[in-house]
Amino acid sequence: MRVSMHNLYASNLQSLQKSTIDIARLNEMMSTSSSILRPSDNPIGAVKVMGNEQDMAATNQYLKNTESLSASFGRAETYMSSMVELQNRMREITVSASSGSLSPEDRKAYAAELSELVEAFTDVLNAKDESGNYLFSGNKTATAPIEKDAAGNYVYQGDNSHREVQTSSSSWMTANSTAADFIFSNGSTDILNQTQDFIAALEDPVLAPGSQKFDKVSGKMLASLNDTLTSIGAAITDIGGKQNTLSLVQGSHEERVLFNKEVIGETEGLDYAQATAEYNLKLTTLKVTQQTFVQVSQLTLFNHI
Repeated sequence: MRVSMHNLYASNLQSLQKSTIDIARLNEMMSTSSSILRPSDNPIGAVKVMGNEQDMAATNQYLKNTESLSASFGRAETYMSSMVELQNRMREITVSASSGSLSPEDRKAYAAELSELVEAFTDVLNAKDESGNYLFSGNKTATAPIEKDAAGNYVYQGDNSHREVQTSSSSWMTANSTAADFIFSNGSTDILNQTQDFIAALEDPVLAPGSQKFDKVSGKMLASLNDTLTSIGAAITDIGGKQNTLSLVQGSHEERVLFNKEVIGETEGLDYAQATAEYNLKLTTLKVTQQTFVQVSQLTLFNHI
């Protein structure tokens, strides 16, 4: 009788513990909306979910990269557009100042305006991003790309490096342009130093339009403006093409993230109707087991005398 009672007691206790564990598990599933709390719940499904989560994490990182790139390109394009506007005014002045009808005072006035424009141009080339990094200095982002040397000439202080950013598992995109690319790589003298030479010619009372020396400097100024405009225009066009590509890539990544979410949801998503029915059944079983356990635990030999 002792062995029989012990087995009955142990069996009820085990059943009580199992029902309690099952109810707790179902309760956790319903609170997390997930049918997979641990890999053992669904090994195949758990591996599938893990794979999709890893793919989604990588895709989200690519999305962040493309969004950051797009913002950086937009910022650079804005500054380049400002350079084009400055050049347009510089061209107007160059053409007007090359007229023989101007007085020396008029040419000096143009020279003063050109001095302001070239300084503004330099400020744009030395633009920074929201983190305080210089946009057009290559990888030397803490160094202003344009400075004057001891002789008063404008020089490029950055490097020629181009940063590559990964936009997908198999694609990378050049993230930056340097001032060396579109200012100091032309066949003519760079626009900054050439403007200084033209300013000096305008301020020289001995020189005037029609003289060989003045016309030579004026011609070089127009050539530098043309070359620089071509270079900056090409850079802006390149940015536009990259922005279009990024837009397509972002759309693809967003669809991939959505697909991964759907697969994860279908794999580990909880059927609430089924879970609720099972929960109620387990709860009823627990109550019955508790009642049985109480009765069994009160049984002794004296109950049968």
